[in-house]
Amino acid sequence: MGKNKKWLLLLLIFPLALCSRANTGSGKIEGVLHGVVTDAITKKPLSGVTVSALVPGTNSSREVTTDADGYFRFVQLPASQVTVQFDKKGYQSYKRANIILKEKSAVKLNIECLPEDMDSDADNSNAEYPMLRMMQTSL
Repeated sequence: MGKNKKWLLLLLIFPLALCSRANTGSGKIEGVLHGVVTDAITKKPLSGVTVSALVPGTNSSREVTTDADGYFRFVQLPASQVTVQFDKKGYQSYKRANIILKEKSAVKLNIECLPEDMDSDADNSNAEYPMLRMMQTSL
């Protein structure tokens, strides 16, 4: 009976070892992109914002949605330049190009989105919105 238990244990552990090896064996070092999206007027977090990350020159695109705290996070993005777009009904879309993700580092973006009814035809007093604050940290 002891021999059967050893084989059973081996059969259970082997697939786990393969799965953990598959995640680290790609050779690609990736970056993290995360941050918070808030309303530019109220300064409150915006949930349900669709955040898209696009790697220029490829058809590679990933999307996440902000949570109740306005937080979003992309993991395993390639170390390269990415374009990020923020979309939510009732708010002006915002796109930021040429965000540089470095190997083993994280970039934090804090975005303030302007409501749609705040058109740019008013005057340029709101020209700084949506505001982007960016911070890069090492992992």
